[in-house]
Amino acid sequence: MNSFEEYRIELQTRVFKLDDSLSDFNNLTLDIFRFQAENNSVYSKYLEFLGVDFLKVQSVNTIPFLPIEAFKSNRVVTGCFSDEQVFKSSGTTSSMSERSSHHVRSVEWYNKISLCIFNTLVEPVTSFKWLGLLPGYSERPDSSLIHMVKHFMIEAEDVISDNFFLDNFSRLNDELEKASDSEIALVGVTHALLSWLEGDLAPSFTPELISKLTIIETGGMKGHGKEPLREEVHARIRATLPNVNILSEYGMTEILSQAYSKDGKCYEPPSWMKVVIKDTSDPMSIVTDGRTGRVQIIDLANIDSCSFISTSDLGKMEIGTRKFAILGRFDNSEVRGCNLLSV
Repeated sequence: MNSFEEYRIELQTRVFKLDDSLSDFNNLTLDIFRFQAENNSVYSKYLEFLGVDFLKVQSVNTIPFLPIEAFKSNRVVTGCFSDEQVFKSSGTTSSMSERSSHHVRSVEWYNKISLCIFNTLVEPVTSFKWLGLLPGYSERPDSSLIHMVKHFMIEAEDVISDNFFLDNFSRLNDELEKASDSEIALVGVTHALLSWLEGDLAPSFTPELISKLTIIETGGMKGHGKEPLREEVHARIRATLPNVNILSEYGMTEILSQAYSKDGKCYEPPSWMKVVIKDTSDPMSIVTDGRTGRVQIIDLANIDSCSFISTSDLGKMEIGTRKFAILGRFDNSEVRGCNLLSV
């Protein structure tokens, strides 16, 4: 094994050992930054364009973030490898030729990351029977969200082929009734959840069944109408399913990690992920907690691509915590698969 591979494995091991220690996070972040600056040609060229000597970067706060648009026209990888999987963003009808691509070296690594996050931030994946209401995703084998949900189904020893639903709400209702003796997790894209719960086939479940159901909403409206406030979405869900447990998931093609919200307002990231809010007019200026700015993501799980991503999302940090809120997108930004509902 050469020195590159040995060091890569060492970095992966350190990612999983991270706790709440800020110094450990900062040290690992700087090590991964230098590793990628030296071995990721796209990121290296970007740093060169900015006039940044990566060897002189001594603070996490001065690390440049790669614009997320780079994933549309470049193979953003660290090192040289054959892809086990290429995840692609959902895109829109008019922009399918400009979808972002995330070249995944190890599917096992992605599975391990997503499983650990849910187990840690929510509860064990094996606690649930998993169902998916994900039209627009289910038809695409290159969706990272579909891959994650399928892995959760396998981990919980469920049957994959029968657990995804498009617009067959009657079958979904029947399946939920049959599963009422277990805890159920239904992962749904927002527009499909509202179409189901507000349509002619809206369910009328018992309080006992509703108490066993957790809805994990993600993806927004995806062009199916105006993006409502998240509080409004949750209220509309609970109008049909009173007191149902609702989680929100934040993720995107370009990062391997996810964050989850239990309160409908702020997302909690795993220990190896950090959101930094930068001034929209000054990309090197960090705004204070509670103020709105551009969302920049440090995802140390992105060892084989780039861990430093400047997104098209607007957000703010919850004061005094690592949690963050997503407030929308910049004007003319492409609607993608992450949850963009306003708070």
